[in-house]
Amino acid sequence: MAKCTHLAAAIQRHTTAGSLLLLMFSVIIFGPRLWDTIRGEPWIENKLAIVQNSSGAIVVEDAILTRGAVHGLRANTVEAEDGSVLCSTEHHNTWLGERNRFWRIQAFTGCPPPSDPYRICSRFVIASDSGRQRYFGPFCSGLAKPE
Repeated sequence: MAKCTHLAAAIQRHTTAGSLLLLMFSVIIFGPRLWDTIRGEPWIENKLAIVQNSSGAIVVEDAILTRGAVHGLRANTVEAEDGSVLCSTEHHNTWLGERNRFWRIQAFTGCPPPSDPYRICSRFVIASDSGRQRYFGPFCSGLAKPE
C-alpha cells in the first residue's frame, strides 16, 4: 500500500493545475478523433462545397479524410434553406486516406439542382472491425443560391 501512496504523491508533485488545464483543452480541441486514433477506431471527415468548374457547370466538391480503410453507408441529401430534405440517395462504399473529388449534383444526390436556395449534406454510418456502428455527420456545404 505504501508504494501506491508514493506514486500518488509523485503524481501530485509533478501535476499542476496548468497541466491539467492544458490536458483538458487538448481533449476539447483534438477531441474524439484523437481518442479514436489511440483506440484504433475508424473515423471519417467530409467537407462539401458547391462550386462552379472551369466550364461553368455547378458541381459538388467532396473532400474525404479517413484513417485507414473505412467501410459503410453514405447518405447524400439536398436540403432546402429551412433544412427540409428535398431528395436523397445512399450507397455502400469503402473510403481510404484523403480523397478530393468533383461530382455533378445529379450524380452525387440523385436529383437535379433545385431552383431555390439549397445545401448538399452527407451522413455516414461506418462499421469498425469489431462490428460496432458509428455515425458521422451531417457534413454540409454552404447555402447555394441558384441564379
